[in-house]
Amino acid sequence: MPSVSGPRPPLRPEPAARGFASADPADVADLVAAAWAGVLELAGRLDLGRPSRVPGRTVGDVLVPLGSWPEHTRFDRLVDDVRLGRDPDPDDADARDALLVAAHRGADVDELTAALTQARDRCLAFLTGPDADELGREPADSPVGPLPLTCVIAAGAYDLAVRALDAAPAADVPAGLLDAGIGALVDTTGALAARGGVRATFAVITPLGCWACGADGEDWTTMRLASGLAPGELHWPALQGDAADVLDASTGRRPVLQLLLTRRLRLHDVPGLMTLLPALDGVPGLPGGAALRAAAAAVGQTGRLVGRIGSALRA
Repeated sequence: MPSVSGPRPPLRPEPAARGFASADPADVADLVAAAWAGVLELAGRLDLGRPSRVPGRTVGDVLVPLGSWPEHTRFDRLVDDVRLGRDPDPDDADARDALLVAAHRGADVDELTAALTQARDRCLAFLTGPDADELGREPADSPVGPLPLTCVIAAGAYDLAVRALDAAPAADVPAGLLDAGIGALVDTTGALAARGGVRATFAVITPLGCWACGADGEDWTTMRLASGLAPGELHWPALQGDAADVLDASTGRRPVLQLLLTRRLRLHDVPGLMTLLPALDGVPGLPGGAALRAAAAAVGQTGRLVGRIGSALRA
């Protein structure tokens, strides 16, 4: 994924660009590897029996569904569906997670680490294998509808980051994991903007760096910019805040309006951000929609905060 710095005109994707699926698979593999490294680090040092911030779930319960277990073949089926061109079977992620937690609640750190390592290895084997360039651009099933297979695999970094924040305080979550989660969030949002025919450039700026996306027609490009850029240098619609706050806002783990009022999250060029809303409406599994929806509900034409936030969306 290219890196740029300094003031930039709006991002315009190349014809047939498909975000992470058009990037060098090795770069996407590095992003995904950083996310998995962070989760494995946490799993090795956290008390798996300690309560997580998910009611009724321990740290181990939160992390278990991320692993590869004998009865968990979701990733293999995902790739096989694309390879064979077959329609995917219906997938109830919540039900699947509940079954895995019930089956492996007693897993110790070695068992959990082994399952997480196997899941990581399957993802990286695809991204570094011979099929990544061609098969990775083919549409695959995802919670937000069809996306290129590589984008679906990379989007897993978002889930890893969200679950890590459920398992540990933000200060304890490795920076590489949080940054990968932001990148996955931006790429998915860009894919949906392209699907909706929206022409837009937007960025998410955190102390860890800046992820930006440009969508035009059916095409979109996603890139990581140099660290330390200010929104004023870009002149793009942007969401700014700590990576953990952005991720928590996207899932509804923390009240978005409170984050906006306390300026832990800042919106730059709200009208520009609002151009994304038509593409995000009607996508119930969209990560990130909550922050934009909050802005739409909270910012009036006079600039005053009004209204309340609706239910947050969960990936």
